[in-house]
Amino acid sequence: MNYSKLKQTFRELKSTSPREDLTAHIIFTEDSFSTQYPLLSRTYRFDSDNKAFWPNMGGYSIFGDCLDGTDQGVRLDYYIAGERDISGWKVENCYILEWMQDASAIPCLTKTEQDDGTVCYFFGDTCIRVRESHEDKKIRLEPVSGNQTACGEWVDLPTDRVHGYSTLLERHLNRKEGHCA
Repeated sequence: MNYSKLKQTFRELKSTSPREDLTAHIIFTEDSFSTQYPLLSRTYRFDSDNKAFWPNMGGYSIFGDCLDGTDQGVRLDYYIAGERDISGWKVENCYILEWMQDASAIPCLTKTEQDDGTVCYFFGDTCIRVRESHEDKKIRLEPVSGNQTACGEWVDLPTDRVHGYSTLLERHLNRKEGHCA
């Protein structure tokens, strides 16, 4: 998905369903930076509950968190090319987590503990391996790996997608809602 389509989708959502939120990952190109950064360092998570997406909002801002954990609460609208700085960070890709393949199957997950201490969550045609811990009575998932079927074969997921599924899994597990149909 391109960034213009993502913005349009978030704006339509906030104008029609203000209580509902979606989450996105935005990946910036390697040449947006003077230093070479790996994928997780160039990927930021943000949601539709930012002023830039609300109709008739008195301000304009988009705050996000870098997936590698090094850059939290970044005012992304200052950096995204075309937002405020035409020569800013260029968008390589962006996508909505809740629209990823099998995201809607998460309520029907199966959990399997592994001998190495990790946990595999299976839902739809997707498997996500994580390290599970508990903090402040909440489940925390540290992404390890993931794969899903494509054209009948299992393929490894890129790390940004594993992080995305882990985010959705963590939310589901901590809400303890949703049932299989």
